[in-house]
Amino acid sequence: MKRESLLAIMITTVGWIIIMLYLLPFIWMVGTSFKPIGEWGVPILLSQNPTLRNYAEVLITGGIYGVRGHFPPIIKYLINSLIVSICVAFLTSFLGAMTGYAILRHRVGGTGFANWILSLRMIPPVVVLYPLVVMTKTLALHDTLGGLILVYPLITIPIATWFMIGAFKSVPKETEEAALLDGCSEFQVFYKIALPQATTGLATTFIFTFLFSWSEFLIPLLLAPSERAMPLTVFAAYFSNQYGILWGPLSAAGVIISIPVIMLAVFIRKFIVRGLTMGFVR
Repeated sequence: MKRESLLAIMITTVGWIIIMLYLLPFIWMVGTSFKPIGEWGVPILLSQNPTLRNYAEVLITGGIYGVRGHFPPIIKYLINSLIVSICVAFLTSFLGAMTGYAILRHRVGGTGFANWILSLRMIPPVVVLYPLVVMTKTLALHDTLGGLILVYPLITIPIATWFMIGAFKSVPKETEEAALLDGCSEFQVFYKIALPQATTGLATTFIFTFLFSWSEFLIPLLLAPSERAMPLTVFAAYFSNQYGILWGPLSAAGVIISIPVIMLAVFIRKFIVRGLTMGFVR
């Protein structure tokens, strides 16, 4: 018993050490966000003179750092990111649910269609960036929030479809057949019977899609390069320029960007675990 207890303590200690190593860059970023400009290059974790100036300038006033450059407040770009991420998450969840249900219950596309959809997710987004730029310019959607909202689902729907296929596998088919016998249409069975019983899959799809849209950098860098549609992740890159890096404001912006991710991970973590394993055990 003592040996087992000692082994458990050792495993726990090693686990915490690994966790702290992984979290060290984030902890350092949080510490740097409270440092004044004179301490940005000092190799210390916590500031000797902590300040909220970086957060005030990033969120409210903007900042001017001489030859290092200047920047406006990030609220506008934060709102852009929220609009795009929320709209894409809802749109992808709805389309992914309909596609997954059609494939599972009605065998749309045959046995290979689902695998073909998943294979699309294996294509690196950079491969299709040039055609997307040309298409959005042709449709007058380049450099608009609407363009990002329509482009992101092209990348997120494949994985969302597979999440929802797994979710609908846990829904008893007998309940849907009973609803059909009672006079419900196919669409009524979908949104009144199947969809309410697949809320875990919907939540998982929403979370993953939101996180993808929130953290994506390369696609909006090319499709939304100006201020009117630029999301926060792209704007944060402007804290680094040819004159230097504004480490304090950049770290403050990084902390702000990470807050929605942390909140989702803390409050909805059970949906992620259940959603990823759904459909593997009947």
